Amino acid sequence: MASTSQQAPAGARAPDEDWGRPDIALLALTATTLILLAAQFALAGFGAFTKITSPAAHAYGAHMVLGIVIGALTWLIVATMLASRPARAHRRTVWLAVTMAILTIPVEPLLAEAGRHVPAVGALHALNGLAICALAGWLLATTRRRQANHRTAADGRRADLGSHR
Repeated sequence: MASTSQQAPAGARAPDEDWGRPDIALLALTATTLILLAAQFALAGFGAFTKITSPAAHAYGAHMVLGIVIGALTWLIVATMLASRPARAHRRTVWLAVTMAILTIPVEPLLAEAGRHVPAVGALHALNGLAICALAGWLLATTRRRQANHRTAADGRRADLGSHR
């Protein structure tokens, strides 16, 4: 897909470049991560209530495995964002993704482990999980907005080409 590069007037933001495969992957990875985060909270609740009825059972196993999967996905989001020139151009969005990845791995597992010894730190583990959800939602909304802006600009370019004929 050819990219049309136009010079923006002085002081104006340059238009987003073409929406490409890395951007589609970024959107899919972010949406998947957000869905898995909801499942992660459900698994945490399942683990907590299973422990109440059967203290010997280790019901948090699925929660721990899914946490690793989510952590890997957040770092894949960072890598995908860095592979997309248009996404990389939005520095705030890059920092959003990096912050989410750092909160997911290493901070979240460290808080979980420390929470085994100090319950108050375990509460921070849950709050950090909420922060990760918020960042994933914000990143998804930002990526969708960028996609919508690209579509609007592409439709405008097509309309301009049609009127010049």
